[in-house]
Amino acid sequence: MSDLRLVRQPIFGANDALMGYEIRFRDADDGRHAFAQSVLSGSFDQMRGHLPAFVSCSRAQLVEDVYELASPASAILLLSPDLEPDAEVISAMDRYCERGGRFALDEVGAEPTPSEALLPYVSWVRIDLRLDDMEVIRRICSRINVRSGAQPVRVIADHVYDQPQYEAAVALGVHAYQGPYFSRAEPLPAADLPTSTVATMRLMGLARDERVKDSELEAVLATDPVLTFQLLRMVNSAAMGIGGVSSIGQALRLIGRASFLRWLAVAVAASRRSTTGVDEELVRKAVERGRLLEQLAGGPRDAGTLFLVGLFSLLDAVFRMPMEEILSRVALSEDARGALLAQEGPYAAALAFAEAYELGMFEQANELATQMQIDPRQLGGFYTAAISWAAETLAPTGEASSRV
Repeated sequence: MSDLRLVRQPIFGANDALMGYEIRFRDADDGRHAFAQSVLSGSFDQMRGHLPAFVSCSRAQLVEDVYELASPASAILLLSPDLEPDAEVISAMDRYCERGGRFALDEVGAEPTPSEALLPYVSWVRIDLRLDDMEVIRRICSRINVRSGAQPVRVIADHVYDQPQYEAAVALGVHAYQGPYFSRAEPLPAADLPTSTVATMRLMGLARDERVKDSELEAVLATDPVLTFQLLRMVNSAAMGIGGVSSIGQALRLIGRASFLRWLAVAVAASRRSTTGVDEELVRKAVERGRLLEQLAGGPRDAGTLFLVGLFSLLDAVFRMPMEEILSRVALSEDARGALLAQEGPYAAALAFAEAYELGMFEQANELATQMQIDPRQLGGFYTAAISWAAETLAPTGEASSRV
């Protein structure tokens, strides 16, 4: 069993287009290098989703050419600010650049460091907005532009927490952004759910009631031609050797009530009209989290409820509405509502686990998994399986619209 730990966090560029991911690793307990393990297993390419990945690179990893395993276009190496620009480091950077590889200088701060001698070699620098002084950040940007020479260097603002920070960074000409701001709910004035979404959520409430017959579900579905078409298309694509599916009732019998509920939940998330890469990534992350939690089923934890808790935990951000308003539209169980509204009950630990893992807080995630009697060595596999499942389940979003 692999104990590989890795997690991805999105980076957005111009017009909030998804331009890549930062992928964070924790090496295996037996000393195996997590990046090499992920490339050999195929997890690295799954995680980056055909987009460039920013990955931290130590001095030892750089001079030992650890990242030679990956295609040079796939990994942009994040260099530590305390990296000494000696001859061995320069030689390793030359080798990677000759293969078409690129570099980013991480955590560029208010005071210059010796590593800034490497600016002529790098394509990106990353600035921590927790400095919380835009005048200091402006001076950093000016210093970078002077020291980088003829090669233009673009700036990533990390730890963007709120809209004022984001707008200030945009005004300074920062090129890319990442941080909690892009996954938090920002309620919009008079925001409301689309009519089709409300209908789908009501259908979920009916489907959860075992007393409701399939014929009643069929009657409700028949009033929504778009949802009916999507259901039949989905079931037909999976119906092997039965000559296709021709009716709503046949589709419901084939997939079963549990799978129907999960499909409805995904349909709710995907109904958000995505206008930017941030919107698309939020929907994708909600579906990924639902699948991640579903794999924690066991004991008092029901797989279907876990999926709904994971998916609904991000719908306030997806729809820009308070969680209480969203939950007023659908009949979730009290246990699910307790986890979503008060972080309590039998599903609260699973939700806390997902939030910790997604932030790269692997030790905390391990502790929560152990409390739920889940082997922590399974967690990396659960996470990559969730990424893969969501990619297959959601309609392709295409390549990023801004190039890295």
